[in-house]
Amino acid sequence: MRLPLRRLSTVVSMTLAFAIASCGCALVPHTGHGHGAPPRAFYSSKTPYAPQEDPADLTRVPAGFAPVYTESVARHGSRALSSFKYDSLTTQVWEEARSEGALTRLGRTLGPEVAKLTAANQELGYGNLTGQGADQHRGIGERVVERLPSLFSRLDAGTDVVALESSGEARATASGKAFAEGLVTADPRVAAHLPAAIEKDPDTLYFHKSAANADYQAYEDGPDVTAAVEAITDQPRSHTVARRTLERIYTRAFVNRLAAGRYHFVDGGDGKTTVDDEVDAAMMLYNLYIIAPDMTDEVSVDFTRYIRSADAEWFAYLLDAEDFYSKGPAFRGSDITYKMATPLLEDFLDSMDARLAGSPTAATFRFAHAETIIPFAALIGLPGSTQQVTRKHPYTYATNAWRGETVTPMAANVQWDVFRNADGRAIVLMLYNEKEIPFRAGCRPIARGSFFYDAKEVRRCLTAALPADAEPVAPRAG
Repeated sequence: MRLPLRRLSTVVSMTLAFAIASCGCALVPHTGHGHGAPPRAFYSSKTPYAPQEDPADLTRVPAGFAPVYTESVARHGSRALSSFKYDSLTTQVWEEARSEGALTRLGRTLGPEVAKLTAANQELGYGNLTGQGADQHRGIGERVVERLPSLFSRLDAGTDVVALESSGEARATASGKAFAEGLVTADPRVAAHLPAAIEKDPDTLYFHKSAANADYQAYEDGPDVTAAVEAITDQPRSHTVARRTLERIYTRAFVNRLAAGRYHFVDGGDGKTTVDDEVDAAMMLYNLYIIAPDMTDEVSVDFTRYIRSADAEWFAYLLDAEDFYSKGPAFRGSDITYKMATPLLEDFLDSMDARLAGSPTAATFRFAHAETIIPFAALIGLPGSTQQVTRKHPYTYATNAWRGETVTPMAANVQWDVFRNADGRAIVLMLYNEKEIPFRAGCRPIARGSFFYDAKEVRRCLTAALPADAEPVAPRAG
């Protein structure tokens, strides 16, 4: 995460801020809370996973077709904090306020809650999969078998195998292991067809760190992203919401000093993140608020009392803005954030074609990260990931559907189920977080309104939408 952001060019930031203000689109729309309805939590990309459709409610497969292959890519499940950063900085701010006698009654409860969260992260290991995260992938694995029972029951009779691949990061590999446990729970016969170890494929599943994508890495840390996110973060509303949040915890005088830049706090992890004003401090607290629901198996803490729902929505917008520009659809006319996901799409298409040509791999399950899912979603045009923005009309909740909580919640996944009939015709169904969805605009289903597409049509329409400078995806030789 880039926050807290250091000031870049005043002229550039003011220009973007003016663009936001002039279009009137910085305002977050009404949350839709009905009278007496519970407030939404707004956890952004740290939203715990929930399947979006029951397997029993999926469209019936056309007559004469049977499952022959399934494949997916998934984000790791719920995890701990990435490093000793947000908790470190929140603790430092709190301890400074305590030393100055600047805590409110509610504020006095914050330090002990952060201490419990820190202890839980240290015990589990920063960045590691939580118990909830493992359960999420076990459940997804079980439901894959529930959805395609005949595909897995036939594994026992032949030489078919199941492939498991990960980015190589511990939380992704642990997610794959939990997923495999879910497969076996649903059908114990699958165990004999699983690999001895999960294969590591960082070039396909951790591509944002690849040396081949140095241009993306320069963009991510460059002036375009920094200026766009700063312009959004530096809006008056950010300061208003941050102050309103912090004044529930600290005295107004202390918050005034924070806002005036009287303090400078450096995280106790890698030392790259700082708190220099009230927005920085509030965002550190918000990052604890959004990780707590992912660690319910490890620790019992309550950060909802410190951040109101409406304010959490604004903080989620600030967090989403950075992901949108640095990993998502981003700027109109540019494919820098998502063209690097092309090898993953190639792997989906090639693996499907190989199976149809006789490969013994009956299923391929890949485990990766938000940095994988977000660009992939933009590349293949998943719902909520198709709208880019201009510098004149930047990203806002009021004008753009992109949300971290729906594009890449914990354990977010894209699955393709492939079916074939006696004539050799193959059709594909796509699920996004286990909900059947159509392929992108321009893809022709087998019938109007159908969720099924010919396998050749899937290759045609998705490769036709590849970035202009990407290599064409040729079918794998049989």
